[in-house]
Amino acid sequence: MLYIGNFSYNDDTDSKDNYCLMPCVVEAETTDEAMEKFAAHFQHVRSTSDLLEGAHEIFLDSLAELEGVPEEPVICQWQKIVPAMDGLCSITSALPALDESDDFANAYAWGDEDDEIEHDHDEDFDFEDLDEDDLAATEPFLQF
Repeated sequence: MLYIGNFSYNDDTDSKDNYCLMPCVVEAETTDEAMEKFAAHFQHVRSTSDLLEGAHEIFLDSLAELEGVPEEPVICQWQKIVPAMDGLCSITSALPALDESDDFANAYAWGDEDDEIEHDHDEDFDFEDLDEDDLAATEPFLQF
């Protein structure tokens, strides 16, 4: 399987509001293996370069799982970043607007195991249903 993790973090070395987006792709047998590979890669990047110097918490915004290399383009994440009372806020949808015939992809939410939800690619999502809790920051995927 191919896994596309869409990660984000605030660069703490920049005094202005900011939001760094960092998609990453890996081939793995399971989501757990993909998560381990992503974490190991970010640890390596952090220790061998200054790219993630300002990243103290990295968040997983979405995880898309593809059964193979798609023949047609696939939007793996739609994300809107808007101002909020305490900085910037991200509204994210994994695998938006896929046709029902495209059943080779799944998206997963990230959070507590009890709250973890698998999203089917053809599920309609209404952004009007979002409330303050939906926009609140989740637990980080990785902390340095």
